[in-house]
Amino acid sequence: MNIIPLRHRYCGLWAMAVGAQATLASAAPPGITVIHLTAAQQKTLNIQTAPLQTAAVRPMLTLYGRLKRNPDTVFTLASPLAGVIRALPPRPWPQIGLAVTQGQLLAGVKPVVSTTLRITLALELTKLQADLIAAKVARSTAAAAYAREKSLYHQNQAVSLRSLQQAQAAWAAARSRVKADAQSIAAIARQLKAGAAGAMLPLPVFQTGLVTAVLAHPGQAVAANQPILKVENFQTLLAAVALPASESGRVAMAKPIRVQALGHQHWLLARPVAIGPVADRQTRGLSILYMLHNSGTLRPHMAITARVPKIAPAVRRTIIPRSAAVWWRGRRWVYFQRAGGTFVLRELIHPLAVPGGFAVRPGSLPPRPIVVHGAQLLMTIQLQSTLKKSG
Repeated sequence: MNIIPLRHRYCGLWAMAVGAQATLASAAPPGITVIHLTAAQQKTLNIQTAPLQTAAVRPMLTLYGRLKRNPDTVFTLASPLAGVIRALPPRPWPQIGLAVTQGQLLAGVKPVVSTTLRITLALELTKLQADLIAAKVARSTAAAAYAREKSLYHQNQAVSLRSLQQAQAAWAAARSRVKADAQSIAAIARQLKAGAAGAMLPLPVFQTGLVTAVLAHPGQAVAANQPILKVENFQTLLAAVALPASESGRVAMAKPIRVQALGHQHWLLARPVAIGPVADRQTRGLSILYMLHNSGTLRPHMAITARVPKIAPAVRRTIIPRSAAVWWRGRRWVYFQRAGGTFVLRELIHPLAVPGGFAVRPGSLPPRPIVVHGAQLLMTIQLQSTLKKSG
């Protein structure tokens, strides 16, 4: 048995030099390195092991798609009337990426009142002023009639209760007409005054989020209902998953799924919302929309991988924690602990990604404890042993 002594100091993790022995055991298959560590070395390297665990795993189908924005979390700030955009000092004009809160004033608009509109408003104001004078006369007449009917009624003369009530209603209607005309006159007068004085109408936002589009700038003229800014809230997103036509009857579309964005490690839970109105362009199958809560860094149009449950009963699988698996030679491996402080590397056969790790078929791995912490350190020892042997 060829023994190769190794002395390691790995990224400052060792407080002292650790001597590890990597051997090519005769009992192991050719080319398989067996690493031997004493109990003290295992404690120094913090090598932790755990027995294999099994669990019921529902068969999953791996699908792909993209994230989309949630239409309910998009707010467009628009000008309610025609005018000129103005900034609200001392704040600068909003830029893309600015975080805003609900009710915050971001911009203002100076209304532009045309000559034709001013003439129309002036004529309407004159007509309302005449109507107000007539309404006041009618109110005085109705008040006098009500007072006369009330006096006759209390003197037990020939006035019925119905006549008294009709006079009271006519007086109340006359008062309401005077009040309405006065309010209309005040509103038109304010509009004419604002157009003449150049008053500015502030525009608040009604949603907390980020400014994602700046569609107008101070000094620009805008029409009524023209968009100025767009504010989006990315707390929730839609995951559009493409389901091929050949798999349409094999997945449980009403069940939640797990979604992982490209470049991210964590799997997020997404719940079904609706089936897309059109078929996917590439797969010619269904497009299913799922709602997920954003972890903070996800944005629309990111590519995603989805784990969709199949319509099949759950099966027992051996669960490998993610911390136990190491990537080597383009495949995933785990270290098993043998008697006497030896560790042997073993490849995972057809590992299936599950939340928190991987699942393999029962019986494909020996019933021994696996290294759940420190597997990467053992891989370093093995690689250095291989380099020294080849040198």
